Amino acid sequence: IAKIVDKYLKQSNLTEGEYAAAHFRVLHGRKTRQEDETKHVAINAINCASELRPGGPVFFASDNKFAVDTINDYSKRKNLSVFSLQHTEEPLHLDKAANWTKRSPSEYYATFVDLLLLGRSRCLAFNSGGFGTFGLILGFNASCSVRYFSKKIIKSCPKWIERTTTII
Repeated sequence: IAKIVDKYLKQSNLTEGEYAAAHFRVLHGRKTRQEDETKHVAINAINCASELRPGGPVFFASDNKFAVDTINDYSKRKNLSVFSLQHTEEPLHLDKAANWTKRSPSEYYATFVDLLLLGRSRCLAFNSGGFGTFGLILGFNASCSVRYFSKKIIKSCPKWIERTTTII
């Protein structure tokens, strides 16, 4: 798994400890979430991460392929420095996967890669659930974080914050 993480960092031109991350657990405490709400909260998540690390780069992780695809499309349209793992199907949950005793450990690699990439970030925006919190604990600076959602948006981040240069 560490080799996969290192390969991803290199391919994405990310440096450990020099990027922010955002995690969005779409179905925490619920069975469904409307697509419009998923889009809104996912975009809010990366915008909150940009407040922690203006201009990015930002790594985005989610337990929902639609949320990841939304952020990939949004960041391309807006030319934002946002990266995420490409999922061909919904990522497996450690606590919710059907027939988990019959699964191969490699089926969970994407889940652990997401976790380790969250943990290698400098700052983290996260919502409900323990996965984002675990990534924060693994990270460089637990005080460089924001919980943006807990049953509803508790921190609104309406826009991406660009890096500014001050000349003295």
